[in-house]
Amino acid sequence: MASIMAKSLIGLSLLLITLGGLSAQMETINPEGCGVSSLKTMIVNGTEVKDARYLWMVFLDTYFTTDIYGCGGTVITKRHVLTAAHCLLFNNTYAHKVVVSYGSVDRRRGKKVEASKMLMHKNYDATTYMNDIALLEMKYPFTFGKDVSPICLQMAPVSIVGKDAVAAGWGSEYLYRSGFDFLRHTTVTVYPDLICAMRYLNYWPGLQCCAHKLDTGVCSGDSGGPLMIRTAFDRFQQVGI
Repeated sequence: MASIMAKSLIGLSLLLITLGGLSAQMETINPEGCGVSSLKTMIVNGTEVKDARYLWMVFLDTYFTTDIYGCGGTVITKRHVLTAAHCLLFNNTYAHKVVVSYGSVDRRRGKKVEASKMLMHKNYDATTYMNDIALLEMKYPFTFGKDVSPICLQMAPVSIVGKDAVAAGWGSEYLYRSGFDFLRHTTVTVYPDLICAMRYLNYWPGLQCCAHKLDTGVCSGDSGGPLMIRTAFDRFQQVGI
């Protein structure tokens, strides 16, 4: 992993509501036991995940007409995975199939389930990546337990500036290279909007955030994965994508 992470969404609850299709299951978000991890420290810096520390992490194989691309995602209910909209739309073409691998830090050994429905934010802009968020509905529900459980979501606007956060994914350290087989994670620090706006064009305070730490960050193939903070209740909460 290298460089800087950017365009991480905040205010996830508002975006989930605007997506629609989840209102009937809102009570299943943030159930008891969400966000529980065996991770002992927040300082991880691009290392492999050796055990089931993030039971909500999934790998997506997105199938287009001529290519297959990889992305990350997170389990948020027994039937829904949260990811980035740009993972499902490439060169103005929508993915015709998405296969979700879960239950293992080794993406080759995960259990597989196909998505039955894709819900993208209706105001997603593929040029600016505004509202870059999507939901996948699974053909079959996840069975929560030792292999898979949901992450907690940030359901109210709370400042995360200056906090350490963790990003995780299977992305490659090098552009145009295949990603890692094993999940990796890294620690970054969330920056103020003023600094983010100076670093990135089309930065939208209130809907995006950026984070950085020297010689670490996210890479090609990490798209759709979470930006997570550890709460005072010792649970991981997703604050961005």
